[in-house]
Amino acid sequence: MSATCRTASGLLPALVQVGMAYAAMTPSQVLVVYNSQATDASAVLSAYLAAHPDIPAANLLDLNDVALTGKADVSYTEFVNQIRQPIRDYLNLAGDPTPGGIISIVLIKGLPHRILDTDNATVGDVPLSAGGEFDAGDYTAASVDSELSLLWQNLETGESGGDMDSTSDNIIDNPYHQSTASIASFTRGQIQTLRSFRPLAAVAWALGDSRGRNRLTSGDIYLVCRIDGNTAADAIAMIQRAQNIRINRRYARVVLDEHADPTREYDNMDLFDPPDVRYFYAGDDYEDTTGLLQAAGWTVVYDATSTLLLPAALPRPIAAYASYGENHISNPSGSGTYLQGFQFVRGAIFNTVESYNGRALNGLGDPPCCPSTPSCCQEQVADFIALGGTFGIGHVWEPFAFTLPDNEFLFTNLLVNGLTWAEAAWSSIPVLSWMQVVIGDPLATVAIVDQPVDFDADNDVDIDDTDYLVSCMSGAGVAPGSACQDADLDRNQQIDQVDFGRLQRCLSGADVPANPACGN
Repeated sequence: MSATCRTASGLLPALVQVGMAYAAMTPSQVLVVYNSQATDASAVLSAYLAAHPDIPAANLLDLNDVALTGKADVSYTEFVNQIRQPIRDYLNLAGDPTPGGIISIVLIKGLPHRILDTDNATVGDVPLSAGGEFDAGDYTAASVDSELSLLWQNLETGESGGDMDSTSDNIIDNPYHQSTASIASFTRGQIQTLRSFRPLAAVAWALGDSRGRNRLTSGDIYLVCRIDGNTAADAIAMIQRAQNIRINRRYARVVLDEHADPTREYDNMDLFDPPDVRYFYAGDDYEDTTGLLQAAGWTVVYDATSTLLLPAALPRPIAAYASYGENHISNPSGSGTYLQGFQFVRGAIFNTVESYNGRALNGLGDPPCCPSTPSCCQEQVADFIALGGTFGIGHVWEPFAFTLPDNEFLFTNLLVNGLTWAEAAWSSIPVLSWMQVVIGDPLATVAIVDQPVDFDADNDVDIDDTDYLVSCMSGAGVAPGSACQDADLDRNQQIDQVDFGRLQRCLSGADVPANPACGN
């Protein structure tokens, strides 16, 4: 969110089985969409198919459209004619895949990510102007990805620049928001049925007609994910990191970096005052998420001061990162580069309170005010991927605080409940036909381990872990510093040869998983 925009426990067993027995999404339920005319698309596609050889050849759709190459933005008409309609036509062909047989749509690098507003093309790049457009009930800008989640709904019907004259205006309630169930558990037999929506406070769309009939359901949406990044190499590395993820809960941290000013508590804002739990609102997000993850055995770094936590304050590996980012105001870098220096584990997640953290894809870069006003520059999910991240959600136009993804579902559904990345991401997003892009492999899941001595949480015990413990050794009777508490393996307030001996029993070597029982 831009600062100016407010319109509206003890250790568990060493190897931990998370989640429940869900009807998991399968490769045959994924449609991969790409544009062979786009630079790097073929290389990224090949890497994705190498990671998922079980995706049927029939589930690949090449738009093969030179007119889409090199474009970050498309008009609504271009979106309908060159992206949405070809996907509809393909799914309507005889045989598999069928409209109801697909759950997730994967967009390969090289496809546009922003839809221009129908009567004020780039209004979403200017927060205050976007607020006026929203208040007028005529904000039709969106991400390509979010609009595709409602593939079979003709949202643009009736749009002529008026107040809520089409369902492409403003926001639509997401029926899957706050769910902890697999998307595969919902019936998809009526996914092509046109659904009813009713205006909500003249600025949003609720589900169903005036009597709540003919509602959009969780089974009527697609979970759209994007394999993307600043470069093809970044996207390919992200694909590889998303395979067979094991995160060491014993040493990996979850970071929730809030701001102290209660008037800028963006994680606890709603469209309505007082908040209405029936629409969009899921509670005080950073606080709720902290409690849930701590109860599940995670170490959570929750900070509610005015200070943005920078790498020097967070030297340990990070599994999930949520922050106000450049909206901290007090001491951000101002250049949207504050992530540099953090250590992210394989499988790490990014979700920040920044209006344009998903803008820079397709070479688009920062908002127009940068670099003339460096303080407006914001960190990018694409930069997070370049720095070793695996999953993230970004905003392509001004989204407003009440539509931000809820970490309460994003983090817990992936790290505790065993859902796929696509399910965790879209269960956290309150609204559809809006500004979010979900970056990462939709099929990815996370296994949680509690591996002793794997201090850098990279799933092995090697020279890096040895060097860390040696650097922390204090000797008999000397208490370790706060940064080295996790190296005190026997918890006797000193780091000595006894701790080093425990490390030796756990040594496995680089890229070789260690024995979780080695510390016994």
